[in-house]
Amino acid sequence: MGFFIYCMIGMAAHLLGAPALLVIAGGFMFLFVLAAGGQALVRLRVDASVALVLCILVLAFVPTLYDPTHTLARYLVKLVVVCILYVLVFSMELRPIYATPFCKVFVLTLLLMGAVSLVIPRSEEMDDVTRLSGFFVNANNLSLTMMTLLFLIDEQRDRRAVKIAFHAVIILFLILSGTSGAILAYLGAMAFRTLMFAQSTRKARVHLILLLLVLILIGLVCIVPTSLYRQIPLTNRILGQLSLIWDQLPLAVSGYEPDYAHLSKLYGESGGSGIWRIAHWRKGLDVVADANVFQLVFGHGVGSSSLLLDKLPHNDYLRILIEQGVLGLALSLAFFAVLFARIDWRYRHCIVAVALYCLCENNMDNLLFMSLFAFFLASAQNRFPGVSARFSRAGSPCHVGLPLMKA
Repeated sequence: MGFFIYCMIGMAAHLLGAPALLVIAGGFMFLFVLAAGGQALVRLRVDASVALVLCILVLAFVPTLYDPTHTLARYLVKLVVVCILYVLVFSMELRPIYATPFCKVFVLTLLLMGAVSLVIPRSEEMDDVTRLSGFFVNANNLSLTMMTLLFLIDEQRDRRAVKIAFHAVIILFLILSGTSGAILAYLGAMAFRTLMFAQSTRKARVHLILLLLVLILIGLVCIVPTSLYRQIPLTNRILGQLSLIWDQLPLAVSGYEPDYAHLSKLYGESGGSGIWRIAHWRKGLDVVADANVFQLVFGHGVGSSSLLLDKLPHNDYLRILIEQGVLGLALSLAFFAVLFARIDWRYRHCIVAVALYCLCENNMDNLLFMSLFAFFLASAQNRFPGVSARFSRAGSPCHVGLPLMKA
């Protein structure tokens, strides 16, 4: 219910141009979580993942106490909400989000948001590619939000037609949004999922799947030198960005600012977004290099990257390194490593998709996505009869003696 109310108020906020409503929406969702997790606060489950989350949460306040001028309250509040949400959902021992009756509420809400985005004619034309953003701030947020449908696919119980429909909707919005990073992240996650599936099947099928992947890769390599890919605007845009990065990478990493006006004439208006990110990351690394010992270890404060770089880093790993230091980045990577090893192998591609997309985007800003991601991670570890029969070798962290609160 809290998720549904947040989404509805969020849509109203974007349609009315009143971002302050998003704060109210987040407050409603947080209150619902606290109300539902009242017992979880009393019976807090602490394992390696919860301990890491609590350490991340405490660490976020350390640089604020050292120098509060670089901490932005709105970013700190988002981090606190997501961390507490994970701890509460994990402590409540809910069924995996994809295996609950409430999964339909999440799916219908996301589909409603996608449908509204299709109705609202808000888009931008770049190099013959129309990037749809709908009622979202930009096309990147639209693609990220619709990618959360990956968390809601029950790989064990859903029929094949249902799974195909889910992926068809995701691919549709990725194409409509024209977000190169999201498309590459999705393709990378699907390649990983295919390899994981191949390992779990017969050897003959493994060889067939690997052969198909190799043939597809060879086909792509053969197409790139030709002009065939230019007939498809979206592939032309993605390969143009990769070509520009290849040409300008030494200049960008050396600290020189590329001539974006000249490059846009050669590679198109959107062609410079990739090389701009690399040049921007270089500035972020300069901030890290110029930090004192305390700032290097604990960071400059949550939200400080937007002040120090004028814009967010467009790389969540670099952002954590700047804002929460080496210690914060190490804790975050350890947290995801623990969960990656723990959850059912059939859902690890979801983590891979997010991890790849975080290389080139500011996903931590999207409270809607981060909340649903935290819910997925916290609940996907729980094992119930008939929900996840084959878990990873790491097993499940569920405690037998604790009472279960079923979703």
